[in-house]
Amino acid sequence: MTYTEWFLMSMLVRKCPKCSKLFWKKEEEVEYADENTLKVVCNHCHQVLRIPLITQGANAGAPKMGH
Repeated sequence: MTYTEWFLMSMLVRKCPKCSKLFWKKEEEVEYADENTLKVVCNHCHQVLRIPLITQGANAGAPKMGH
């Protein structure tokens, strides 16, 4: 099992940049915009968010956490 598969089996928790509220998604609610980008919709404001995946380094395959 890759890190991406493990991560997506757990819950994806993010802070929405539009409404600043936390939202969470289960694996079946996450779509891939392309091979390096996750596409999710905020539960509160319904903003469509694109989350880039890290492609290099020790955390390759994981979502970028906004740092």
